[in-house]
Amino acid sequence: MLLSLAHKFLFVANVKTASSSIEATLAPLAEIAIGETRFGKHEGLSVISQRFSWVRRYVPYEDFFVFGMMRDPVDWLLSLYNSHTKADFDGLPYSTKDMPFSRFLHEGFGKRWQMRPQHLRFTDTHGRFRMSHIMDFNELENEFPQLCARIGVECPDLRYKNKSPQAVSRDTLSADDINFIRDRYAADYECFARRPRGL
Repeated sequence: MLLSLAHKFLFVANVKTASSSIEATLAPLAEIAIGETRFGKHEGLSVISQRFSWVRRYVPYEDFFVFGMMRDPVDWLLSLYNSHTKADFDGLPYSTKDMPFSRFLHEGFGKRWQMRPQHLRFTDTHGRFRMSHIMDFNELENEFPQLCARIGVECPDLRYKNKSPQAVSRDTLSADDINFIRDRYAADYECFARRPRGL
């Protein structure tokens, strides 16, 4: 999560959508930069709105350019699964090493906080902030320079971090698993199709 009063932007960090890369690149421009999950890196817009409601004393809520990132739910869940196969997670309850993807999918849905539908991060129930732009993960390299131009900063090179290994690929998934994702994450697909595009 990044919040800049000087440049009037707020970055809402979704899980496994290059948030570490964006934070590493833009953090020097933000007065508030939370880069660790335990401190609130991946909080949704409603929590951010409540936690940082005081910013209105310096910048009106409507003046912030609020952005985040989404990706196709199948690719997103694959990235999460693959990430948790890393040795860093050995012995932890959310490790996916040696776990079939189907089991991760069916047992994790509704239990793992990281698997909450992406669109839920981008709504402020308090009505303070509104998303200005939701980037397409697959268009990051094209959209990032446009984003920098929109917030009025020079475009630095993206510092790619925390990439997931390729333990399982999309072409190995069963039709049942893909249908499960399309059904359970239908609202994500809808949100992605009508996402705000403020660049």
